[in-house]
Amino acid sequence: MHFKWKRSFGGMLASSLVALVATTSLYAIPRAACEPKPDVCCEEPKPGPFAFAFPKDMNLACPRDFYIHIDALAFQAKEDGLTFGIEDASALNVPLSNGKALGFSSQNGDYGYNYGMRFGLGFYLNHDAWNLDFNWTWINITEYKRQMVQPSGSIVPSHLVGTTTPVGFYGLSASGKWNVHYDMLDIRLAKPYHVSRYVILKPHFGLRAGWIDQHYAVDYSGVGTATRTIFHADNDFWGVGSRLGFDSQWMLGKGFWLFGNFAASMLFGKFDISQRLAIPSTTADGYTVDDDHYQNCPNMEMMLGFGWGHFFSRSKYYVSLEAAYEFHEWWDQLNIRRFSSGQGSTGAFTNETVARGNLTLNGFSLKLALDF
Repeated sequence: MHFKWKRSFGGMLASSLVALVATTSLYAIPRAACEPKPDVCCEEPKPGPFAFAFPKDMNLACPRDFYIHIDALAFQAKEDGLTFGIEDASALNVPLSNGKALGFSSQNGDYGYNYGMRFGLGFYLNHDAWNLDFNWTWINITEYKRQMVQPSGSIVPSHLVGTTTPVGFYGLSASGKWNVHYDMLDIRLAKPYHVSRYVILKPHFGLRAGWIDQHYAVDYSGVGTATRTIFHADNDFWGVGSRLGFDSQWMLGKGFWLFGNFAASMLFGKFDISQRLAIPSTTADGYTVDDDHYQNCPNMEMMLGFGWGHFFSRSKYYVSLEAAYEFHEWWDQLNIRRFSSGQGSTGAFTNETVARGNLTLNGFSLKLALDF
């Protein structure tokens, strides 16, 4: 009896193993792309399962493994801390009444689009299809702002110090100009590869060198020429650091795709800060402040968009177009000082560095690329 049970159990176990092996072989991942599909009961079985982890291949005839691109950029630029005054409903030397901030940070909807370019070139390496590329981004930003208050009000300036003149004498208008020269140089090593038939990932890392030179000026009109006041500030930054991220490409067919890219960097750099205030009608008032210091500056960027590509000249070349919306964030970029001036006979004042002076860029890009 015991022997028969053991034989029966062994037969069941053997049958189960045979069935498991058969099922596994039926649904196993093919060992090669050309391996024939197994026989199944339906006429047109669903494709798959798939397993991909091979480099992206442009499939060019006689490839030179070289590519270039040029991007047209149209970005809005915003920065915290560019308020140059406060509107006071009362012109008297009393506490603020219905105060309102004036300047570039008060009405973000007024920011216009500024234009720039991005240039790049790269090479595919023979070592596991890595690619090495270089990119240079240039943007010139210029913004103007003119603010006026009601005749019964006054402007409380943000950058005055060392004067006992009441704020009511600084006029009913103020004009500001903000100019930024933005240059970025990126060198990166990347590896584009398929994670499925229709999704390509491209992790990358490298170096970033950047220059962000800002000039900020405010002209307080004053009551007549005697109290006209002009403020200038230079906020220049340069830095070098590491950058890493990934690009993703989602193939739709017919040469179209969607993409989403992300990158972050940390730069060690130096700020050169210079502030000057002058009252043209006199040399008794005004100041000059300089501040040079080093600090780490983080940066984040991302883009979303779609693209299209096509082979030509017997597949010797591949041209592609990509349109995207981009976001760039630079933390703690503005480091000028604000002053609070006393109105007593001593002309006492306090000052502090602008808090949360983050520089933000966002807008559209159109990329034209050519692969050889």
